[in-house]
Amino acid sequence: MRFIRQDLIDEQGLDALDKMEIAFTGIEDLDDRTEYSIARSKQLARRNVQLRYDPENYVLHAGNKQYRANDAELEDFSRDFKAASVVVDATSLDFSEIALLLYAYTFSQKRPKIGFLYVEPEEYVRRNLEDPAVNGAAFDLSIGFSRQPIPPFVSMLGTNDAVHLVAFLGFEGGRLTQKLNDDDGQFVRKVTIIFGIPPFQATWDLEAFMANSRLLETSAATVKYCGANNPKAAYDLLMNAYSSLTSKSECNRLAICPFGTKPMAIGAALYCAAQRKARVLFDHPKRKPGRTKGVHCMHWYEVDMG
Repeated sequence: MRFIRQDLIDEQGLDALDKMEIAFTGIEDLDDRTEYSIARSKQLARRNVQLRYDPENYVLHAGNKQYRANDAELEDFSRDFKAASVVVDATSLDFSEIALLLYAYTFSQKRPKIGFLYVEPEEYVRRNLEDPAVNGAAFDLSIGFSRQPIPPFVSMLGTNDAVHLVAFLGFEGGRLTQKLNDDDGQFVRKVTIIFGIPPFQATWDLEAFMANSRLLETSAATVKYCGANNPKAAYDLLMNAYSSLTSKSECNRLAICPFGTKPMAIGAALYCAAQRKARVLFDHPKRKPGRTKGVHCMHWYEVDMG
């Protein structure tokens, strides 16, 4: 895995990029920045394929094709969408779709160069004043979650396993607590919480702290930080945590909760592709239409998976 660039980019910078083969985009009609990002991603490639993952049925929809989220069918995906370079619209795609896409391409003999486009919003939509904040969360972002795992990131745990859980956290408090209360929680011996500092915009880090304040008050978790817009920092943090697992350490397994910023999720997805059988605890948020307003900065991340 080689990180080529991580940059703020403008319209001229995007226009100067070499044309890629396929752009993978996600859900439409969500908010201003998602519509903008999808349109720009399509312009960066010769053709476009819309991705959507169905967590209830473990199916990845790619255009008019469907693939079960298992090794055999994801290998078929890599053949059907063979390419030397692809664009991933990280604004519209969720973690599960990005992780499965990258995992599928690990089956390619020649893995593609990946460009990720991420567009910040100008602002997140706050809850109505009369609505009580949920676990301190000031923003109204999701309308539901799914507790289904993501094959192939669900390797079994045994009675002798002790898990170090690394959780990237954002504006929605309570997501990690829910996962710790699930069956996997009994295996967790160590928790490291990651916040995005420096944040995209001033005070957004404070909003994340407030949303997760109850967890911080009641948990013995270690708190660490990495840049909110830095996939490589998130990837390196996970690789370091994985390398610290030894027979003599407190934990012998690593699990990931990618609940933080999308660039953090990109880093986690790249780690999953690199490690192949990484264990992920995810809750598939159903994003609420109109959850953000406006279009702010654009970020371009480029990685060689070879």
